[in-house]
Amino acid sequence: MIYINSNDAKIKSALDFHIKGLFSILKRRVNRCTNSDIKAFLSDATLKIFLQGKPEEILDLNNQFYSNISNYSLDGYDNFRLNIDKTPKTRAEKQNVTKYKRLNSFVEDIFNYETSFSIKTTKYSTYNLANNLDISTCVYCNRMYTKTVFTPEKLTRPEFDHWFPKSKYPLLALSFYNLIPSCHICNSSLKGATNLNLNDYLHPYIDDEKIINTEIKFSYYNKSLNTFGFNMLNNPNSKKGLNTINAFKIKEIYETHEEEIKELRRIRDVYSESYLQKLSTLYKGIISPEEVYRLAFGVYIEETKFEKRPLSKMKKDILIELGIINDETK
Repeated sequence: MIYINSNDAKIKSALDFHIKGLFSILKRRVNRCTNSDIKAFLSDATLKIFLQGKPEEILDLNNQFYSNISNYSLDGYDNFRLNIDKTPKTRAEKQNVTKYKRLNSFVEDIFNYETSFSIKTTKYSTYNLANNLDISTCVYCNRMYTKTVFTPEKLTRPEFDHWFPKSKYPLLALSFYNLIPSCHICNSSLKGATNLNLNDYLHPYIDDEKIINTEIKFSYYNKSLNTFGFNMLNNPNSKKGLNTINAFKIKEIYETHEEEIKELRRIRDVYSESYLQKLSTLYKGIISPEEVYRLAFGVYIEETKFEKRPLSKMKKDILIELGIINDETK
């Protein structure tokens, strides 16, 4: 997983555009809503919190919503989500599902992700958000490029995973910090509608590089002569890293990159630990140490730039383990 620093200038700018692009749309939809309790709850200030609030804040506001609408409750909504696909249902369960489907229809009309972000119907779309965020690789796996090709035609962009799934949290379908730029494999094939929570899983906008590197590290082991496999190391005092590894099948998908370990091992065996020193001497005064690293390994060494090249985190962890670089290298 890659940390997205919400204090970074480009992220702040993307957030500002997100609010400007969606607020007026949501406001018009609220004004058309025929449920007076929903209209009262979704004030201008509340709408802005749903758009720009941090994960803890929007989750709390989501829970408040169901407790503030007459004849509804958070427990009733939870039972609705639990029983909506259940067959057969008891009479009480059927009544509860019917009741909360009505409420859900109001919410989805306002916070509809597809119609709010459609490149055909709105000036501000997922392409604008992706272009403004400018994150080049999948935040979850750091394996796949997720570059945005925006002009002259909108051709490709990252998918946006709803960290809190919009199927369960329709109020959070357009929340900036709930839209995680990711590859198709992580978003659809692996995570899907998996119900993550902030206590048991890492969140890319909350858990910074230090936390992520404590919770998740790549390691390797010898399978047989000249063949290697990945091990994942995690903080033994916390399950957040392990749960995140399992949710996104990080070990399994990285097994397709085991040839990378072989190449890094060969560098160590052929050049020993002086490899980077030799390159630094050769290019002294011409390029920086960070550029020497990028030239040698094709990735970034700075953790804040991991998102720019696939496999950056994995390679740094393995290079440290091999002794080619040390843990203090920046």
